[in-house]
Amino acid sequence: MIGLQQLIIDASEFLKGVSSGAEISDGGFSPTGARGFNMLKTPGVLYAPPQAADVDTDNVLLNNGEIVATSPDHAVFSGDNRLCVAAKSNGDGTFYRYNGTKLVLADDANTPDITNNYAKFFTDIINFAGETYVTSKEKITRWTSTATFDTAFYTFAAHASSAIAPHPALVFENNAFYGDVNVLLRQTAAAGAPAAILTLSVDQVITALGVDQGSGRMLIATSSSLNISNTLTAIHKLLWYDGFSNKVIKSVIVDDMITGFYSHGGITYVAYGGIYLGYINGSGITFLRKLKNATFDSDVFPTKHSFTHRGSTVMVIDGSEILFFGEVIRGSKIFYYGYKNYITGGAVSATAFKCICPLNSSTTPLAIGISVATENFFSLNIDSVSTIDSFTLISNFYQFPRPVYLRRLELQFIDNISSGIISVTYQDERRNGLTLGTEWGTLTSQKIHGYVGFGGDDSSDSNKVTQFQLTLAYNTTNAGLKRVILYYDPAE
Repeated sequence: MIGLQQLIIDASEFLKGVSSGAEISDGGFSPTGARGFNMLKTPGVLYAPPQAADVDTDNVLLNNGEIVATSPDHAVFSGDNRLCVAAKSNGDGTFYRYNGTKLVLADDANTPDITNNYAKFFTDIINFAGETYVTSKEKITRWTSTATFDTAFYTFAAHASSAIAPHPALVFENNAFYGDVNVLLRQTAAAGAPAAILTLSVDQVITALGVDQGSGRMLIATSSSLNISNTLTAIHKLLWYDGFSNKVIKSVIVDDMITGFYSHGGITYVAYGGIYLGYINGSGITFLRKLKNATFDSDVFPTKHSFTHRGSTVMVIDGSEILFFGEVIRGSKIFYYGYKNYITGGAVSATAFKCICPLNSSTTPLAIGISVATENFFSLNIDSVSTIDSFTLISNFYQFPRPVYLRRLELQFIDNISSGIISVTYQDERRNGLTLGTEWGTLTSQKIHGYVGFGGDDSSDSNKVTQFQLTLAYNTTNAGLKRVILYYDPAE
C-alpha cells in the first residue's frame, strides 16, 4: 500500500531557508545537525557544498598561526588578491599575501612582529592612501610597497588599558580612523601620525567602527565596560558621527555590545551580543537572527572579519559554520548554512572559523577564503558542486492532526544517483531515531528513488505516529535533491 495522503518537502520548503529550530516552521528545514547546502547552483534544488581546497600548499602558516584579518592589496597596479595578517598562539603577528593561487609570505624572511600582540577582534586591517595599516593590541603597523613593515608606526596611548582593548579601523571621507579605548584617532595622510579627533567620556570603550548605509555617517559602537567576552552587564551605545566635529551627531543605547559592522546592498549588518545578527535601522538595531554556535568569547563571536559577500549573498561565521543570507530567487532573502567545518581532521568539527574573505572579484568561480585553527587557510568555491563535502538534510518536525500510518518514502533527484548510497532515518514523537529499510528500485542509476521500508502493520501501535522528522544523508555522489514525498494513511 502506497498511502492515500502525501507530505511533500520540495522547493516550496527549501526556499524558506533554515528554521530557527526543528520544532518551528518559520523555515523549510531544521538547523540542528544539518550540513551546509549549495542553494545557488539550481534554485529550488539542494546540493551538498563542494570540498574546500587548501591554498596554503607551501605550509607558510607555521607555529599555530591563524589568519584573523584580511584586506585588498594597497598596490594600484599588479597587486595580489588579498593581504592577510595572522596571529600566532603567543600573540606574534605574521603577514601574508594570497596571489590568486596560494598563500605566500609577504616578507621573504618571514620575520614575525614579536613586540606586539595580535588576536581576533583586537586586530584590524585597512587600506589608506596607497598603503596598508594593521592594528595590534599595542600599536599600528604600517605596510608599504610589497614587504616593508614599520611595526612601531604608532603606539596607542589613550591610557594604560589600551593594550587590552580592541582597536577597530576604518577609512571614512578619505581619512583613516582608529579606536583607542574612548578616543577616536584620525589619520589624514600616508605616513602621518594619527591624532585624536573625538574624545568620548572615560566610561565608553570603542568596540567597532563602520558606515551607516542609510545616512552615510560613521558608526561608532561603545561599551561602558572593558569586558571583551561580554559576560558583564554594561551600557552599550551606537553613535553617529560626521568624521570632523568634536561631538557626535546622535547617540542611542542598544541592547548589547556591538562587535562588528558589515555593509552590503545598501544595508549595514551588525553583530552584537556575541550571538546576534541584525541591521542598522536609523535609530538602533533591528534583530535578524540568533546565531546557534557563537558564544561570549572573543575568539568565537562574529566581528568585522567574520563577514563577507559573494554577489547578493552575505555570509557570516557562526562558530564552525558559515551562515548565508540572501536571495536564491528574486525578492526573498533567506538564511541557510552554506558550509560546516569539514576541514579540521577530515570530519565534521566544532572548531570555529577565524576569518572569511573574498578571494577574487565577481569573476567565476566565486571563491571565499576560510581561516581555520590552526595553520589552515582554505578556498571554498560557492558556485561549484563538482565535488561533495557530505550532505545531510534534517527536516522540521511535522505534526499530524491525528495519528497516521507511514507507508512509503520517495526521494526525487535532479541528477542521476546510484542506489544503495543513501542513509535515511526518521524520528517520531518518541524521538527514537528509526532506520528505514533498503528496498530501492531495481535501476542502478536513476533520478527517482522509490523507498519502501517503514514496516509494521495497522495492528501495531509502534507504527502509528503523530510526528515525523526525516534525516537524509549521502556522501559519495552530489545529486541535487528535488523533492521528498512521504505517503501515509490516517490511523483513525
